[in-house]
Amino acid sequence: MSAPVVAPSESEALPTIAGYTHRVASHCETGSVRNLCAFAGLEVTEPMVFGIGSGPLFYYLFFAKGPSTFPLIGIRTPPGTVVKNFGALCGIDLQATQLSSPREAMARADALLAEGVPVTATVDMFRMKYLPSFLRVHAPFHFIVLIGRDGDRYVVSDPYSEKVALLDRADLEAAWETHAPLAKDNLLCYLRAVPSAVDWKRAVVRALKRTCGDMLGPPLVAPALWFVGVAGMRTYAKKIRQWPARYRGVALREGMIFNAIAFEDQGTGGAAFRLMYGAFLQEASRLFDSRELDELAQRMIEHGRAWRTTSRKLVTLTRGMPMEDQAWPDWFAAHGEELRSGLDAVGGKFEEFAAVEERFYRDLRAAASRLA
Repeated sequence: MSAPVVAPSESEALPTIAGYTHRVASHCETGSVRNLCAFAGLEVTEPMVFGIGSGPLFYYLFFAKGPSTFPLIGIRTPPGTVVKNFGALCGIDLQATQLSSPREAMARADALLAEGVPVTATVDMFRMKYLPSFLRVHAPFHFIVLIGRDGDRYVVSDPYSEKVALLDRADLEAAWETHAPLAKDNLLCYLRAVPSAVDWKRAVVRALKRTCGDMLGPPLVAPALWFVGVAGMRTYAKKIRQWPARYRGVALREGMIFNAIAFEDQGTGGAAFRLMYGAFLQEASRLFDSRELDELAQRMIEHGRAWRTTSRKLVTLTRGMPMEDQAWPDWFAAHGEELRSGLDAVGGKFEEFAAVEERFYRDLRAAASRLA
């Protein structure tokens, strides 16, 4: 799953760090880390970064409300976790620092750029004005790589942009600190050194065990973690069925759309992350010459495709729902049973997904123990 190398063309005259190659990616955090590693002389695929970084997770944040007033959900580990895990397991000096203000973060970034060190920034995509309009949404956990500075503008390598771009200092400052839920304000990452050799097998086995532990939870405290991992998926499935009784009108319509975006498109998406994890397992199976890992990879890829189909179903249910509260009573009287039936089916699919992932991670944990 190597990404295409994008020629600098228009960026050739920009003051960029020599030797850095911009490449697009499927996901911003893993793509940024892969590009930093390539600059340091270590070639690694994006799925390998995601897998060793223990990217898969699910959590239902009942205590945190999103812009739609629905509780927030997460379909991967929090931003920055992949960076931390990948660096630690591979013996890479990959620093992640969360500073107190965007100005302090920019001062640190300026100093690193002056040394010829690329720097990732975790920003709100809405402020990335070089992106097409359909990508400019308020997602305050987007990873970009700063690779140069031209006065009050930064040269940006964005994994979602085909070309290197320029970003005004004022936009970077506003994007780096949003105070939004789940945001990592003023987080920057940079790579100091890579080892002469990485023990990929050791890193993969340890990562597999960590990911299984994250999704299945420790047995003794599992009841207290009903909102995390497989248990969180089951909780979420039950909540989906309760939506028509808890929400009405525009709030319900927007909440359904927000959830579909959150677990499918925002931050790459639940299905895409599972497909990426399947690709990681395929690569790991070749590393160990393991038919068992390859079969598990195929199971996860099939599961990711089913997840994507269900995400689309949730969006389909919102079509025709009124955009004004005044029209809600009449619409619900005519279509309420259809809506309840549709959400019951979606909730049922997520219960199935939880069962699929519970079996999968138990089998993966057993496979990992045989690799060690």
